[in-house]
Amino acid sequence: MKQTLIIIMILAAFTILPAQTWKLDSNMSMTLSQSAFSDNWAGTELSNITWVANSTTTAEKQLADWLLNKNTLKLAFGQTHNQKTDEVSKDKYWEKPEKTTDKIDLESMLRFTTNAWVDPFLAGRFESQFLDLSQPETRLVNPMLFTETAGVIRSFIDEEHQLLTARLGAAFRENIDRDVLIATEKETQTTVDGGLEMVSEYTRKVKMPLEMDVRSRLQLYQAIFNSKSDDLNEDWKSLDMIWDNVISTKLFGMVSANLIFELRYDKEQVSELQWKEMIGLGLSHSFF
Repeated sequence: MKQTLIIIMILAAFTILPAQTWKLDSNMSMTLSQSAFSDNWAGTELSNITWVANSTTTAEKQLADWLLNKNTLKLAFGQTHNQKTDEVSKDKYWEKPEKTTDKIDLESMLRFTTNAWVDPFLAGRFESQFLDLSQPETRLVNPMLFTETAGVIRSFIDEEHQLLTARLGAAFRENIDRDVLIATEKETQTTVDGGLEMVSEYTRKVKMPLEMDVRSRLQLYQAIFNSKSDDLNEDWKSLDMIWDNVISTKLFGMVSANLIFELRYDKEQVSELQWKEMIGLGLSHSFF
């Protein structure tokens, strides 16, 4: 844990350098869908409201001729509000909102620009969520996953409005779950594992015929060891996959059509391929 904190602090220190020297890119969007029906509506349909807020911010700077620092922060949160009908009184009421999207993802990477076919890199990443509702008592920013990676990276496309990179490295992860209720006491559980990680990222900005922002990230992780392997089945040895895709198209002004699509495979959670898709109209704005 101490090593993780030290690495995060060192990488975060680069972000406090003068802002005007950084290459900044930030996009925020809010997607909303809503349906409503009158009290005397003849059908059984009920009202609902779903909203999702997303933001992706990157800060990149060439610290030296041989060293590039890139920081990426992704935040997302969304809820669905559903209307229900009381079985006895037949009155309509709104249920407590359910969480549909929740993400905190901060990564800082140091790339040693050697001008060779591949460049060495070091990266530190923090992943969590705003609200943990897995227990009766809501926990904030839990669980927390720290990942340190070292390996090689290559840019296959590096243009002003288009970027495609792929990297491969050895990864060391610490998963910290705070205030886990064991019998009548709470304790912090920490799981440590390590293995190989491959990450491919693609971004593209299109101006014509419509202004479009495309972001795609594919992550593969193969665990080689796990600190709790004696207490687990063989599922932790399977390949984990996360493929995130976000497409935001500006229709006019700040009004946009947004598509969020995610594929996920983690056999320790679910033995089948999971997917999530959200599409709707909303507001989006690029700050840089």
